[in-house]
Amino acid sequence: MTEDSVASPLRLFIDDSARDPSSKIWYALPGGYLNVPLDALDAAPGTEHEARLEHLMALVADSAPEAERDRFAGTVRDVRYMVREMHSEGIIGCALGMHYADDGSSAVSVVTVALRDIEWAPPKVTAVRAATLRESAENVELVTLPGGLSGAVSDSLLTVPAVAGMPIQELYQCNVYIPAPSGVQLAVLTLSTVAVDSRKHYRDLMLAIAYTVSFHDPMRDIERAARGEEADGPGSIANGIAADFG
Repeated sequence: MTEDSVASPLRLFIDDSARDPSSKIWYALPGGYLNVPLDALDAAPGTEHEARLEHLMALVADSAPEAERDRFAGTVRDVRYMVREMHSEGIIGCALGMHYADDGSSAVSVVTVALRDIEWAPPKVTAVRAATLRESAENVELVTLPGGLSGAVSDSLLTVPAVAGMPIQELYQCNVYIPAPSGVQLAVLTLSTVAVDSRKHYRDLMLAIAYTVSFHDPMRDIERAARGEEADGPGSIANGIAADFG
């Protein structure tokens, strides 16, 4: 057996939300992304998450320097307000990414996933319509995804005005639109980053994420693949994930 013939083990980190029986969409993210617990930050009154947030605020009040307490508390309130706004837009997932370039510089990106109710239409029509209706959308491309899903990808380069002492910046956004098989829901995956020079890389990354999207629970097959119990082959889960993210 040669060294090249030894398969590298498939390493997966599975978020608890993937096993949530109420989940309606599944997707994979490459290394370097950290999931943001939106539900915990926008906790309903009387829940365990709300109690933890209250405990956090109490710790801040007790341990932070007096001059900084109001600022820290205000930051937490701002974050919670932002999460509520995200939920109102149908966003159900958010991840922060940090990656390093060959020259040692770092790039930060944010990926959000929204699931929105829509009126029924043919999937390809829905995907293209959603992509082209976005203001300043460019490079619209129709893609065929695993499982017979249709999708559309577009990107845009925006100018963000100066706020809170931050200078004017260019912001790259890449959007992927994937209608559910039912035809009455639309998944919208969005990546945002100020690393505009790396936009081709980020577009390719978003396409790779799109290829992992599923509207039915894939956990049984994925866990079998992670344990090495799945038969090898070009159509296997393990090979599919490796092909998507390299």
